[in-house]
Amino acid sequence: MAEQEDRARGTRPPDHGAAGDAPPPPPEGALATAAARLRGNLGDAATVLPLVLVAALVARVAWLNLPVGGLIFDEAYYVNAARVILGWPVAAGAHYAGSPAGLDPNTEHPPLGKLLIALSMALFGDNGIGWRLPSVIAGMVALAAVYRIVRDGGESAWMAVLVVAILAFDNLTLVHGRIATLDMLVLAPILVGSWLAMRRRWALAGVAMAIGLLVKITAVYGVAAVGLLYLLEEGPRWWRDRRVPLLDLRGPVVFGLTVVIAALVGLGALGARYTTFATPFDHLRRIVEYGSRLDAPVGNTGFCPAADSRPWQWIFNECQIAYLRVDVTVRAGEEVVSTKPSIDFRGALNPVLAGAIPLSALFAAWYAFRTGNGVARWALAWGAASYLPYVLLALVTQRIMYIYYFLPAVPAVAAAIAILMTRAGLPRFVRWGFVAAYALGFAAYFPFRQIP
Repeated sequence: MAEQEDRARGTRPPDHGAAGDAPPPPPEGALATAAARLRGNLGDAATVLPLVLVAALVARVAWLNLPVGGLIFDEAYYVNAARVILGWPVAAGAHYAGSPAGLDPNTEHPPLGKLLIALSMALFGDNGIGWRLPSVIAGMVALAAVYRIVRDGGESAWMAVLVVAILAFDNLTLVHGRIATLDMLVLAPILVGSWLAMRRRWALAGVAMAIGLLVKITAVYGVAAVGLLYLLEEGPRWWRDRRVPLLDLRGPVVFGLTVVIAALVGLGALGARYTTFATPFDHLRRIVEYGSRLDAPVGNTGFCPAADSRPWQWIFNECQIAYLRVDVTVRAGEEVVSTKPSIDFRGALNPVLAGAIPLSALFAAWYAFRTGNGVARWALAWGAASYLPYVLLALVTQRIMYIYYFLPAVPAVAAAIAILMTRAGLPRFVRWGFVAAYALGFAAYFPFRQIP
């Protein structure tokens, strides 16, 4: 009787079976609940960011050891340089065969990048994983640094996730994030340095930039980007006040001195052990002289005469470079029916990213000056410092250049595209159409055309 009264009052739930458990929901209800939970999770940037990073990592490590024993593009220089540093044999006729063991033979660049590759090879072996793991790590660090740059630039987590996704699934960024060259090894520390400078951690920013300079001298453009961004941030106030307070210059001066001192000390220490240069200035002279001699062959005036190109061609994805291509031939008896690539590593941008460069760059520049948006300013400064020096060089010299020189500017392009997509009032179907097209562009250029 008491039990019946409790149920009548609603104070005691009805029994369901001997164990008193509630009956399982119908399958349709379970699926609906799971779908709702998934939509809720995907509506949280903190959940989507790890998914993007995991997908980016998988794309970079998939079949990392292929082709077995084969070097991709400029790996022929840097992997062999690492072998020489380690005292390992280099095949006769290959780059740096016969070079003195224990010294860096690739003296046109500072030693640090090759030392990182050599360390990885010492740990993981003389194979694709050993050669390429440093670039994979650097590529993921670069993505994390860009996320922090966007967040500390005052934007939302969703905006940061969008910028990271655009950067992660660009083909040029992907390829150099999984091959043993210096380009991603220099990009990662200078992006970290840019983030630290945004947080006014000037000395640490200088150290990060110096690390980049010890990999490749082109890190100097990252140093210039930090200075330009600071000028864009503080310059309007200086102009209004008609003066530049000395205290405002204290941070940039600390940054600049730290870069110079750390880079010279580091180059001197590495040079004393891994080169024959007496001073870091001797090594710098060698680097500058080597770069000044990289002139295009006389008569190379046609459209993409070889792998070299002009900077204004990069933004239209012209003059792509075939890093490595492995073809599969389909035959019908003795007749060749078709030839299809099974592996196709290209020095090329995601075609959708390249197509968006002109409009997104113009819009981001306008948005930076119109609103003072922190990320738009960063994209303007970073893009200008990474790209315009090459335009100037191309106008006044015959220096040979390649499309992968545009890699440091891709983070700025990714930020500019994200600003265009979210701040230009585009309809939702346009934005989602762009995302879909971008994914197709990534798939179309993915290096492995068939599952090995």
